[in-house]
Amino acid sequence: MPDAAAPHTAFLRPMLELMAEHLGGAVILHSAPTGEILMAAGGVPGLAFDNAVGATAEDYVGRFEVYAQDGSVAKLEALPVVRAMATGQAVVDEVWLLGAGADPVPVFVDSYPLKDDNGAVIGVIATATDPKRWAMRAERLKQSISLRDRFVRD
Repeated sequence: MPDAAAPHTAFLRPMLELMAEHLGGAVILHSAPTGEILMAAGGVPGLAFDNAVGATAEDYVGRFEVYAQDGSVAKLEALPVVRAMATGQAVVDEVWLLGAGADPVPVFVDSYPLKDDNGAVIGVIATATDPKRWAMRAERLKQSISLRDRFVRD
């Protein structure tokens, strides 16, 4: 039963789950300024959300095994969610490595600040997507363009 004071909150989890399913990845809702995970849906190879709710930005690097593209352990201030909270600007299309045993897995990460009516950052919605999903989409797009070009020539 939805909370009478905030009936829209009943839609939040199903919305995140739907977004994660169609994105083909994970969708994570963080609160500002700590970056605490309020809710997470979906997943990608290398990113296990076991007991993720309650983790803060300071927990991410070790707990979720996050690495920069050069293979070094990610620095807290470099994390997309931390940067989106600090700047109020979206951080998009970055590739990060997430630990999955011995071989970290690359994922696309986007972080979008959520702002109140006064423009203050109150949270961040972050997504993590398996690049294989994007590769499949790119291939379908190339096929569609090729098909369109054949129609145009004929």
